[in-house]
Amino acid sequence: MILFISGTLQDLEAQEIESQNMKHQVGLQHDNDFFLLTDRYYSFGLFLNYTYRPEKGIFKKSNEQLNFTLGAEAFTPDDTKTEEITEMDRPYAGYLGLNSGWTLVNNNNFYNLQLELGIAGKSSGAGAFQRWYHNAVVVSEPQSWIGELSDSFHMNLYADYAKEWQLVPNPFGVHLALRSQFAYGTKDQFIQPEIVAYFGRRNKMGSSIGYGQIGDTERELFFAFRAGYRFVAYNGLLEGNYWGDDSVFLVDSLETVIQIGFDFQHRFKKNDYKFGYRFHSDETEASQTHQYVILSYARSF
Repeated sequence: MILFISGTLQDLEAQEIESQNMKHQVGLQHDNDFFLLTDRYYSFGLFLNYTYRPEKGIFKKSNEQLNFTLGAEAFTPDDTKTEEITEMDRPYAGYLGLNSGWTLVNNNNFYNLQLELGIAGKSSGAGAFQRWYHNAVVVSEPQSWIGELSDSFHMNLYADYAKEWQLVPNPFGVHLALRSQFAYGTKDQFIQPEIVAYFGRRNKMGSSIGYGQIGDTERELFFAFRAGYRFVAYNGLLEGNYWGDDSVFLVDSLETVIQIGFDFQHRFKKNDYKFGYRFHSDETEASQTHQYVILSYARSF
């Protein structure tokens, strides 16, 4: 009996130490509208992510993280069969970017700064990958990618801030957050206020997968509803590079975008799972609404 109790206490202590020593995480995310039986606009996104949580950050009494993401994205017009540029409602655009970010969580405040460097155009490889995918996997004709954006280099800054309140504690907790995002650079220029409501078993902001935080293996199981309003000043994947672009076809009229989303997230030991849904209103006068699915898995160590 004594040996059993001793062994149990040792296991609990080991779990607690493990829970506090998760300093690294590697994740993979795939966005696609094909799951919703469409194939237009934001057609797909593939992202490889690495997160590091240092033992000591810049600021005391706060949680800090470093994040690096390599991602490829493809954007297509509504009519992917036509080869006439005059019949397209947006240009084909491939993008390959490397994003580095720094996150700070203090009490119920979330801060995130990111710098992204990327390449748009054929050199990104996104268009070639989509054509290969449709030939090899999907039983459908590949897109033409006629009039794709010319090759250009992009640099962008992103800032993200959120303030959160806990309305109901666990086990079935309720959290409400007001979030604001800002972007400026050659690819994106926008301001987006957003409101997010979380329902279910969720950790505090500094250790929750709801904010991409690692360092804790305590179980989480919740869903979230979000609604945002994006005031767009510039979109480089529609209008071309902000400092000049010689692409054949560009769009010069943008709309304010309404974004609505749903997320289901689960943390089990070292594993993080996410299923998300996003709906966007039309981005230009000629385009239509769009929706896609997010699938993500990450493992901490």
